[in-house]
Amino acid sequence: MNKSITQANQNDKQISKSIKRFFTRFHISSALKASNAYKKKGFPVVEVFQYLFLLIFSNRSMYMSLITGKNSPGFAKDTVYRFMKMIQINWLHFTTLLASRIIKDAIVPLDSRDRANVLIIDDSMFERNRLRK
Repeated sequence: MNKSITQANQNDKQISKSIKRFFTRFHISSALKASNAYKKKGFPVVEVFQYLFLLIFSNRSMYMSLITGKNSPGFAKDTVYRFMKMIQINWLHFTTLLASRIIKDAIVPLDSRDRANVLIIDDSMFERNRLRK
């Protein structure tokens, strides 16, 4: 049983490192700032957002994270709830900025002028074994 705990702990560290690399590579903090996500006092918005990212990719709820003490943040759960309720954040602008940065920095360098552009339409039926018809 010790091995599974160690492995899970190592996976959490690896997920955390990957998220930090993603945040620095695509400048998430500046995208949040441009989308009107900032705090006047307390913990930076980037830390709260990074914690939420970590919860999603580690497949854990905030409640279980706080109970077990794994990846527990330095802030209270009320901070996360207040962040989620901030109405001044323009999430559409944030996702658009993030998508454009990902396309520009990660996808465009993979493309070349020699490649042919194609559109593939697949009209095959998707088989669902759970349905009768």
